[in-house]
Amino acid sequence: MKIIIFAGGSGKRFWPLSRKKYPKQFQPIINNKSTIELMVECVAKKYGWENIYIPTTELLVSLIKNTFPSLPITNIFTEPVRRDLGAAVGYAMVKLRKIGAENEPVTILWSDNFPGNVKAFTKSIQAGENLIKDDPNRIIFLGEEPTFPNDNLGWIELGEKIDEKNKISAYKRKSFKYRPSVKQAKQWFKKDNYVWNTGYFVTTPKFVLEEYAKQKPKMYLKLEEIEKALGTDKEIEVLKKVYPEIETTHFDNVVLEGLDNNLSLVLKTKFEWTDPGTLYALKEYLQENPEDNVTKGLVYPYQTKDSLVYNFVKNQIVATIGLDGFVVVNTPDALIVLHKDKIGQIKEMLKEWHGTELEKYL
Repeated sequence: MKIIIFAGGSGKRFWPLSRKKYPKQFQPIINNKSTIELMVECVAKKYGWENIYIPTTELLVSLIKNTFPSLPITNIFTEPVRRDLGAAVGYAMVKLRKIGAENEPVTILWSDNFPGNVKAFTKSIQAGENLIKDDPNRIIFLGEEPTFPNDNLGWIELGEKIDEKNKISAYKRKSFKYRPSVKQAKQWFKKDNYVWNTGYFVTTPKFVLEEYAKQKPKMYLKLEEIEKALGTDKEIEVLKKVYPEIETTHFDNVVLEGLDNNLSLVLKTKFEWTDPGTLYALKEYLQENPEDNVTKGLVYPYQTKDSLVYNFVKNQIVATIGLDGFVVVNTPDALIVLHKDKIGQIKEMLKEWHGTELEKYL
């Protein structure tokens, strides 16, 4: 089986820890390891370096080489520009089809989150692989049993139980909701027919590309044009010309939203999935109790609670007074202070910096 770990994101909601040249998936934020290191460790021993592929941007290639010297250089798929995951997944699928792996099971993973229980995780992937071998014309979603009513991610409603592999139950996918209200999340958490959408799934390149051809034919034609040039002396020229012409859209919009529910199953898994997608989510992961502060560096959080206060500047103290639910991050060239409810606005703020004198801080 092939394992694809996407690592081209810039992690804007983690700014100023995450930057273009050193995004959050490479930051040592969990026990002095990055999320991409934790993810690769989960699969390298079981599946081998030759079966691991990492799509990324040209800016991050050297960082990946240095982080994973055992990874074959040909297993790094480079995008000339960012065109979101619709283009990135499609490009990875034609690359696999070009090397003759279109009918082989493939697991899609992301570098900015990770499973805490490696044994349970690999068992879940194997269950998905077995289901794909039974019927390669579908997608198997790995859904995680929720541990709290998280309103910051997607939830999948389970339908009828269809199968079982490795003692893991597989269900029909009834409905999907991204970022429900707090009230909805609390209601679903009390039920046993809802799981978190980890974004991990097992399928085949052939099936995914057939969905591209059916749902986004113009995008598929561009991917075909790139595929024909792969391995030729025109590869770089065609890639740099055609890839920027591909529509910028998410993979969910290309395939998952229009996917026939009968062509997918959901595994109800429990591998301690963690997605520290924002600075406050990182605080929630590292805390022992909700009112705890999570700090780093020279920090004095006076009468402060439920806050993340990180200071990366030597010989300088960061003191806070009376903060409740705040994020404070101080780096040598940037400082941010915001309430946890405003985390989503970091991304919007940084958009305004493009093309200005502030762009150097991205």
